[in-house]
Amino acid sequence: MNLPTRTKQKELEAKSLAIVRRELGALGIFRNNTEDDYGVDLDLELVQGTHVTGHTIKIQVKSAEILKLRKDGTPSVGGIKQSTLCYWCELSFRTSVMAYAVDLTTEKIYVTIDLFWQASAKIDGTESSRSIEFLPEGSNNIAFAKYATALQALQPNIAEVVTAHTMALRRLKQFLIVLADAFHYDPGSPLHEPDDFRDLLQVCSVLLWNDGDSLWSDPNDKKHWKQYDYWKQKSEKDGWDGISYFSAQSILVPLLSALTRLLRAYRKRILTGKFYWSHRNPEYLALVYETTIPDVDNKEGLITWANEYDKRIQVVAGSGTDFAYRARTPTLTNGKQKKT
Repeated sequence: MNLPTRTKQKELEAKSLAIVRRELGALGIFRNNTEDDYGVDLDLELVQGTHVTGHTIKIQVKSAEILKLRKDGTPSVGGIKQSTLCYWCELSFRTSVMAYAVDLTTEKIYVTIDLFWQASAKIDGTESSRSIEFLPEGSNNIAFAKYATALQALQPNIAEVVTAHTMALRRLKQFLIVLADAFHYDPGSPLHEPDDFRDLLQVCSVLLWNDGDSLWSDPNDKKHWKQYDYWKQKSEKDGWDGISYFSAQSILVPLLSALTRLLRAYRKRILTGKFYWSHRNPEYLALVYETTIPDVDNKEGLITWANEYDKRIQVVAGSGTDFAYRARTPTLTNGKQKKT
């Protein structure tokens, strides 16, 4: 009598999903997508206490009976198609995407972070498959997997990041001028351009969403630093009219220092993934290429940049469009150009 057979792949898949649900089930509601799997196996919606939060993340699960670890103790999974990388990137514009690597023998769960940036950097227009890397497990494998998953479910999506990053690049000169003015004008004078300060907070609330709290020692500052009205009320309690330049000094220095460091990191990420961005958003790629980011992040250095910004620009306007056009060419393989 002939009966259906269960493939080895289906067996491993079922085991890995069972481990994920058992070990990480407390995070929230897992929804299975394996029947229509185009690069995502699970949806997770975070639950806090008894409240369903609406914060979701999409998860691709890779598994093996014995995961091969690199010398640093982390796994790397290969054989990822270019189409899957593109799919992860497109999903990331609406919700975060991450991957799990499940060791079916030890039942450890390894996680990726910034899967979008890994994927976009590996898309090159060829037919070559790529690998993705996972994070070290930490001192407690499951606890770290829970923390990393929740963190990425809460982070801004890529559409929000691109919008904030674009504003940061276009307004960088004005942001630096506000900092210079804070140490130039009378300390008791109110900010001459409060909208620049508002926009800076808006940009940082997205790009520094998880790092901003560490910039402040006061518990109230940690909790409310993204809010313009909070800083205004705090300045007025100190006897100033609105946000004074004196009050702004201690806000602008840590924000712009952190933002400048992050902008340098984003520039590297975007240019590394230039082929992807040349097709997805060439205008954004051109802007990133053309915008010169300060190579310092201390107060004195940033003020100098504010005063000499136009002199320090290193890229000619318009060259970014040419760079984005040339970046559309796929990687050459064996002397032949692969089709996108």
